[in-house]
Amino acid sequence: MTALDLRSLSGAAIGFSARIRAVACLLLFAALPLNAPAVQAENIIPDFNLLTEDWKPYHYVEDGKVKGQTVDLLLGILEEIGSSQGREDIVFLPWARAYRQAQTEPNTILFSTGRTENREKLFKWAGPILKFDSYFIGKKKRNFSIETSEDLHQYKVGVVIDGASAALAKRHGIPQENTTFNSEGVLNVKMLAADRIDFIPIQWKNFERLAIEAGIDPLQFEPVFLANTISLNFAFHLDTPDWVVREFQTALDDVLARPGHDDGSSPSDLN
Repeated sequence: MTALDLRSLSGAAIGFSARIRAVACLLLFAALPLNAPAVQAENIIPDFNLLTEDWKPYHYVEDGKVKGQTVDLLLGILEEIGSSQGREDIVFLPWARAYRQAQTEPNTILFSTGRTENREKLFKWAGPILKFDSYFIGKKKRNFSIETSEDLHQYKVGVVIDGASAALAKRHGIPQENTTFNSEGVLNVKMLAADRIDFIPIQWKNFERLAIEAGIDPLQFEPVFLANTISLNFAFHLDTPDWVVREFQTALDDVLARPGHDDGSSPSDLN
C-alpha cells in the first residue's frame, strides 16, 4: 500500500469518525427536553424593584443609610436566594404610590404589606413577617359601647388612602359617607383629637407613636373594638413566577428560624 493510499484511508477514517460524533451529538440533543434551555433561564432569580415607605423601626433612612428590622430580614432573604441586591436597591416612596406601582410593574416587591381580604388577589404573597391586632380607637371620655360592627356605622371613621385602615373600615361596613380619607395617619389622629372623626382603625403602637408625633396625649384614647388580626407580608406583582415566590418564602422561613432573630413583635405602624 502506497503512502497515498494510507493518507486516503486515514482521511476516510477521520471523516467517518467526525460523522459518528455529529450523529451522537444530534441524538444527545434530541434526548433533551424541548424546554431545557427555558428551564435553565427560569431558574435565575430576577432583580426586584424593592419598594417600601418610611416606617420606623421596620424600614427607614437614617444618616443616609437604609435601616430597620424588616430591611435586615429582607437582606438576609436576598442573600439566601443568591441575589446580589442590597440596601442601595431599596426605594422609599409614599405608600399610595408604592402600592399602585407594585400592581403595575413586574418583578416588584412591596413591604411591609398588610395582607387583607381585599388585597388577597392583587398580589402574590410571602410571609408573614409578623402578626398583630388592630382596633377602632376612640376617646376615653366618650365611653363608647360597641358590641358589633353595626354599632360603628353611625360614627365617622378616619382612614389612610389605600391603607389597611381603609380596608378595615370597608370590612366592617362603615358607610362611605362616614369615612374620611387622608394621605397620612397623623392627619387622622389630629382629626380624632379635634372630634372631627370618632374612630381610627389602627394598631395601638402605631396610634401611640402618631399621637406623640402630633403633640397629642395618647392616654386620652383607648382601643374600643377589635378591627382585625393582620399579618405583615412581602407583596409581589402578580406576574412574578410562582417558583420565585416559593424560593423567597423558603428563605424567609429559614431566616426567621435562625437563633436570635428579632421578630419585631410590637410594630409601630401599618398601611
